[in-house]
Amino acid sequence: MFNKRIYHYMQNPPRDERNRLAHTIDFAITLLFTWFITILAAQFLPLGQSMINIIIIPIMIAEIILVTKIKISRRKALSIHRDIWYSARKCRQNIENIHDREEFAQLVKELLEGIAPFEGMKKLNPCPDSTIDLSGYLRNQKIGVMCINTAAKDNRVTADQIKGFLQEIKQAQFNIGIIITSGSYTDEARRFVRRMSGRIKIHLVESNGLLHMAKRTEHPIFPVEKWQEEGYTRISGLEMALSIKENIMASKKRALLFTLLGIAFLVIGALQTGLISTIYVIFGVINLFIGLTGFILSLLHKNELIFD
Repeated sequence: MFNKRIYHYMQNPPRDERNRLAHTIDFAITLLFTWFITILAAQFLPLGQSMINIIIIPIMIAEIILVTKIKISRRKALSIHRDIWYSARKCRQNIENIHDREEFAQLVKELLEGIAPFEGMKKLNPCPDSTIDLSGYLRNQKIGVMCINTAAKDNRVTADQIKGFLQEIKQAQFNIGIIITSGSYTDEARRFVRRMSGRIKIHLVESNGLLHMAKRTEHPIFPVEKWQEEGYTRISGLEMALSIKENIMASKKRALLFTLLGIAFLVIGALQTGLISTIYVIFGVINLFIGLTGFILSLLHKNELIFD
């Protein structure tokens, strides 16, 4: 019931601190590699060279559009991921600031009622000797809920706590037990719940599940926040050099890819004539120069990259 996979947006988003120039270089690498595959495949078509030249230009234009859409889509997905993760972090802080047991139980009550068709959900009088904070019905099943809020990240619910809760809901003749915590559970506690068999079923919800419920129900405790990042662009010569390093010089594989692309374009250019040949040669020289330069500099900066 509550064991659905938590959306990956709750996890740390991928880091991408490159500037616009670095993204442009990355786009160019992807596009050039796509063009290379297209040109190489076109040479095996049973068509004349003039016909291949006519067909390949629209294909390359279509590839520009496709790669652009893919890059834009990935940027948007990363932006959404960052916004939700940042909001989830704020939500976690808001939950940790709730120190009253009854107030946390009220939050859990609102989340449960928003995520499933609970009926007659009510808070029980808080008692130090009782582990049941909420009771209600779900599809004619009597539900008992224990709410545990902790600000300590290393504070985990133990198997003994679950055993105490289980004993109490058995005595009160509940059909289902739910434990919701802002922390996590010990491995022993999880094993105990998995080994349980009988009429009563225990469901465990930890911090990520709690955040997921708050996001899904659009509860006010889950704020809508925007990822904070620098919005300026540097265009100095040093920044340009660092951008190239980010994309090529820190990776021998990428430098090798540029080199291979350059050689391939030069070979294809030598087999062509006219304007098409000139374009291939120009692309070949540019790629070969970048690839060899990047490969040499990656070797020279070998010790630096260990700490990069």
